[in-house]
Amino acid sequence: MRKKITALMLAFGLCATSALMLASCAEDNTTSNTTPPTNTTEPGETKYSLSDLPKVDMGGAVINFAVSETDAHAGDTFHERSILPPDEDSEDTVDIAIFARIEKIKSYFNCDIDLVFSTDNNLSATIGSQLIAGTADYDILGARQYDDVQLALDGCVYDLSMLEVDFPQAAGYLNLDAPYWAKGYNDALQIGNGRYWVTGDLCLRYSGGYYCYFVNHTLYNEYLGTEYGNIYDIVRNGEWTLDKLTTMTEGIWNDTDGDDKTSDGDMLAIAQPVWDNTNGLSISAGVQYSYRHEDGTIQLTMVRGNGQLEGFMTKFYNLLQKNGVYNYGGEYNKAMMKLVANEAVFASGRLNQAELYLQEMEDNYGIIPNPKLSTEQSFYVSSIHDGVQLYGINNGSEQIPEAALILDAMELESRNSVRPVYFDSAVKIKYSRGSDDADMINLMDASIYSDFVYVWQFSQEMNGMGDWLRNAVKSKNGYNSITRVEGTWKSGLEDILDEIAKLENASAA
Repeated sequence: MRKKITALMLAFGLCATSALMLASCAEDNTTSNTTPPTNTTEPGETKYSLSDLPKVDMGGAVINFAVSETDAHAGDTFHERSILPPDEDSEDTVDIAIFARIEKIKSYFNCDIDLVFSTDNNLSATIGSQLIAGTADYDILGARQYDDVQLALDGCVYDLSMLEVDFPQAAGYLNLDAPYWAKGYNDALQIGNGRYWVTGDLCLRYSGGYYCYFVNHTLYNEYLGTEYGNIYDIVRNGEWTLDKLTTMTEGIWNDTDGDDKTSDGDMLAIAQPVWDNTNGLSISAGVQYSYRHEDGTIQLTMVRGNGQLEGFMTKFYNLLQKNGVYNYGGEYNKAMMKLVANEAVFASGRLNQAELYLQEMEDNYGIIPNPKLSTEQSFYVSSIHDGVQLYGINNGSEQIPEAALILDAMELESRNSVRPVYFDSAVKIKYSRGSDDADMINLMDASIYSDFVYVWQFSQEMNGMGDWLRNAVKSKNGYNSITRVEGTWKSGLEDILDEIAKLENASAA
């Protein structure tokens, strides 16, 4: 078997559900726009069933998942739960669907599926050394993008593009073009000609990790409804922008605690965390982090001269200075509780935080996408939390073909039986309050974007790039500080390319 890591330039392109194409060229990084995205759930899409996959009797073999859990905020077990329900006796509709999916696949292939490792941190820190040493204890890696994407550079992740070359019997075992895979996102995860990490409907965080704003309808109607009208119509009319959001904050602040400054104890216009959602907000504002040329080479576009980036940083800084806009840092729970307590009109967060924090909210709330930079930006763009679960096959596994087949089957059955329950029933109905919110979620689902540097910004080679934006937006001249760091990021990108080249040379030796 060849364990090959292709040393081509990273053909890690711009990605969205419809493979969003950015209008700006590589030499002119001053603007960014998109062509119309299309949803992954087209009404006429081909529906697959297990009978479409090869019928393989695995003779009771155990396929082991190593799962990296994300931050355990208030029972946030989306990664572990994506694979196995925490309690077989759970009455939760999503848990029931997940358990039924597992049992169906186990029966069809005569195998067992086991969650053998879980952590509240990441695979790299906990079993990375074992993976590098070639352990066969794990078959499928459920990695956390934020921490674990780099395992591919360490030679730990099998190149799925080589599956049918290395294992001719595995023809039809893995169909990455099927609608249950996140094709646009996976295309962006491609390294050269290689396919290491993939994701799709198996990942509950992929379905629920979109950055968004929550709206307290009671307060919105009281403070803003008469002047601005229906919030959903504002979005549908293409008028939901950072300027609009900033204007809406005027006059809402009430200095409840009497300290003469905007603070947690006040009546707020926006409960605004400034953490990973800042990166998500930049994507919604049309910022591109890198550009892929036709020859597959990657150019860093987070550099001085990126007008979309400068526009976003300027407008977001101005928003943060408004009375009634309070920065909660990374404390999303506190921001959400302000919304629940009827003490904030808007709260910035992620869609799946409705499940964590808003279930008991008595007043109606709404869900809307992040705002565009301006009305000149043609389309709303969404991005997914950097804790999204990526799936790869352990290079040391002795069951690579079987692991690939089971992974494909789990994605397929998640599309058919889990996603409709989680995405449509749980998220759209249980954790939202009406059909308008479902439309907004569909809008976000239709326009998911990522690119190479956006994914790799937290890697060691990129030297804290992701945290730079989170800190720089809080300074009036934050954009200017890019001149001090862009050279470091360019070097980091070159280092990543060099590491891939070294792996290629080592495999060819």
